[in-house]
Amino acid sequence: MICLVALAACAKSKSHPLDLDYIRVSTDARLRTDTVGVGTFEEHATFVLVDADNTSKEGAYVSLGGSLSDEGGTVLGKLRSQSLWIPGGETRTFALVDHDRKPRPSSARARIEVKGALVPAVPPPNRAVEVRDYAQGDHIVAAGFIENDAETAGAITVIASFHDADGRPMTRPFTLLKVGPHGKLPVQFAGPPGSKHGTIFTSDSIYPSPDNIPSELDPAQFGSAAKIEQTFDQATR
Repeated sequence: MICLVALAACAKSKSHPLDLDYIRVSTDARLRTDTVGVGTFEEHATFVLVDADNTSKEGAYVSLGGSLSDEGGTVLGKLRSQSLWIPGGETRTFALVDHDRKPRPSSARARIEVKGALVPAVPPPNRAVEVRDYAQGDHIVAAGFIENDAETAGAITVIASFHDADGRPMTRPFTLLKVGPHGKLPVQFAGPPGSKHGTIFTSDSIYPSPDNIPSELDPAQFGSAAKIEQTFDQATR
């Protein structure tokens, strides 16, 4: 009996692929040409914002890719694949950038493919929690906390996703933040004018965190971490 239990536990601890039928890609993708990347990696390129649902009960790393085409259906270029962790029953917004990071002004449509879905042996050690959104003037503000369960500090990519009244993605700002071991860091993002819903989630992370990663959002852009809890309190009273 002990051997059987041990074998079952061992088998459960291994990663395994998730049936791709569980992944539903939205038909309300948004095709945009704008600035991508930051700093020395900043470029002007065409990209696609698209939502994907994980309808299974298992969390998985889901990879999407695809291509861009013009009105006549001629393929103009491929989209770089992106992989995001999607917990079971949740949705994430992908930003699929032109493979060559170039603007494609004649792009009229995008073909999105589910490239893969993998259930890992261990889920990622960080997540966004207590996420809420609220109206502030003509836009939505999303706020919450980033938790890090690891024994070491992590450099965690934090992403916000904002949608319009029809549920189409509008923008997907992101930042890289350092969260201490077993830490919890408040975060806040402002959506564009016309946004009606916003959420926050985590993506790629580095352990241990490099020393030069900030431990709060840039006050010039988002307001300091110290102000975030106060703003969040006022908005939810």
